[in-house]
Amino acid sequence: MIPVSDYKTKFFEGWYFKHQNKDTVLAFIPGHSIDESGLKRPFLQIIWNENSYSLDFPEEDYLVDKKRRKIILGNNIFSPGGVKLDIQSKNLDIRGMIRYGSLSPIHYSIMGPFQFVPFMECRHEIISMSHSLKGSLQVNGRVLDFTGEKGYIEGDKGKSFPRDYLWLQCNRFKEDASVMVSIAHIPFIGSSFQGCICVIQYKGSEYRFATYLGVKVVCKRETAVILRQGEYAFKIFLTNRNRKKTARFSHNLLAPDQGKMVRSIKEEHLLLARFLLYKGEELIFDLTSDHVSFEYVPEPENQ
Repeated sequence: MIPVSDYKTKFFEGWYFKHQNKDTVLAFIPGHSIDESGLKRPFLQIIWNENSYSLDFPEEDYLVDKKRRKIILGNNIFSPGGVKLDIQSKNLDIRGMIRYGSLSPIHYSIMGPFQFVPFMECRHEIISMSHSLKGSLQVNGRVLDFTGEKGYIEGDKGKSFPRDYLWLQCNRFKEDASVMVSIAHIPFIGSSFQGCICVIQYKGSEYRFATYLGVKVVCKRETAVILRQGEYAFKIFLTNRNRKKTARFSHNLLAPDQGKMVRSIKEEHLLLARFLLYKGEELIFDLTSDHVSFEYVPEPENQ
């Protein structure tokens, strides 16, 4: 195991384990932050339909096995093989286990050549675009069964989340498909640029749109994303409704700023969206899902 004390200052690292079934999304974000004084704060954030929670843990209860990508927070375990939860706090009681089937990694690092550039504000990693789930969790007395459903895993590390960004993820379609897209403000060598990373897995093929591949972000709004790259075009249209056809809702999560988990962002789940992928005039797919996860942080008005 690698103890937290091996890490630097003004640093954060976290992993995102998402689980879903017909009407529920439950995501866990285990990780740690280190401020400028070297103070280490292991944490676990939890988000689902009903609410979001943030729990702190003692440093001695936090261990990470980098090689096996296994995270231990007290009595809780998160790994590529599954998750085991045992939490009893004032407002939250979660117990149970979910096992994962074979993971679906992407062909190469989502960061592309930027993975070798030092001093990046934030580095992203996709561990599995989609994998099967088996098991259930009891959350505040309610049993959530995820057997036969799908999960998703990604990770982030660095100093801060981008100043403004869009993140979208979905892998629950009627056809075999998984999508992740992120568009963000990237500080770089005294300047900045708008960076984009996007991966689509569809019926055994992988399609990628990225800044390092020449993508053009035609549209980035809370209701639409349009990307063009070479002869390919990818279009996403989000409605202002969720899968229950009620108004959209979101819950608070903490995000890093210079290594401290002090920034508040919003994450939405179970959104309705339409996805279209073209190669020239040929339509590769036209898919709709009501299980879209979404974060949108607009550019500050004074920028």
